[in-house]
Amino acid sequence: MTFFKLSGTALVMSLGLIMGSSATAQQGPPPATVRLAEIVERDMTRTITTPASVVSRFDARIAAETTGRIVSIAEPGDIILEGEAIAQMDDRQARIALEDARASHSRARVNSDYQAAEFDRISRLVSNGTLPETRLREVTLERDLAVQTLRAAESALSRARLELDRTQIRAPFTGRVAERLIQLGELSTPGRDIVRLVDVERKEAVAQAPVAIAPYLQTGQTVFLSLADGTQVEAPIRAIIPVGHAVSRTFEVRIDLAGSDWIVGSAARAAFPAETTRTQLAAPQDALVLRAGGAHLFIVDDENIAHQVSVIPGVRENGFIAVEGELDAGDRVVVSGAETLSDGRTVQEIVEAG
Repeated sequence: MTFFKLSGTALVMSLGLIMGSSATAQQGPPPATVRLAEIVERDMTRTITTPASVVSRFDARIAAETTGRIVSIAEPGDIILEGEAIAQMDDRQARIALEDARASHSRARVNSDYQAAEFDRISRLVSNGTLPETRLREVTLERDLAVQTLRAAESALSRARLELDRTQIRAPFTGRVAERLIQLGELSTPGRDIVRLVDVERKEAVAQAPVAIAPYLQTGQTVFLSLADGTQVEAPIRAIIPVGHAVSRTFEVRIDLAGSDWIVGSAARAAFPAETTRTQLAAPQDALVLRAGGAHLFIVDDENIAHQVSVIPGVRENGFIAVEGELDAGDRVVVSGAETLSDGRTVQEIVEAG
């Protein structure tokens, strides 16, 4: 039987290795690297989302008011300021009619002035007995008829000016030409559509909201709108139409989008409150861990040890989610790295540069 003798030095080294391995085993895994945030108190409310459409507050088909051939017209995409010309008709006939009306008005005015002077002259002669009273009645009638003729001439002159003005179709509001509905050289008639003019600056979203949430909505209240690509905006309610649809049990809500770059005609979704707003504990949505057995998150204590806490999730709003559980405002919660974290694990917070 063979025996091996260890020198003193070898024995010490062997014992050191065994003790080091034991110490390493007792230390456990290194701290998990995580990002932290805080549990906060927020005013939150349950919401429902409904489809909405982006529309212009001023979207009109501008029609002609007189007959004429189109000699110029704006192109689709052109921006027309309020009062500027959208289209021009051939105005030669209207100008001729205006000159005739001016001439008739001038004749009527001259005759009216003459009859008024004649009335004054005859009045003086009748008053001193030179002419009989019957002559005064005659000139009075002639003067009155001349005044009425002048008024008729003034009306005719105003109509002629209006007809000339109508040959130029002007924008009732500032907008962009979305569609041209008549072509250059075509003959237009009263009531025929010329262009579709759309104000692309003053926009709003139109949504149909359930009648049941009417008590929680009011004019000026801000709500969230989102597009299919995830673009989101917070905008005020401009108007509530308090008339419900008998079949769908919904009513119309108009949300102001003035100044936004959303395209008219876009499909959107509007989020409306469905209950009274109340203060709740909330955590960043990334902190929530969902499992088959329920939801939980990890709270980190002062010694940087993570503790798993079961929670009941609630309303989601603006990146936060309401949670109910053994939590307090100000608790540190893991928002990155929680998926692989275990209860009782030591953590090390990532410190962002800068």
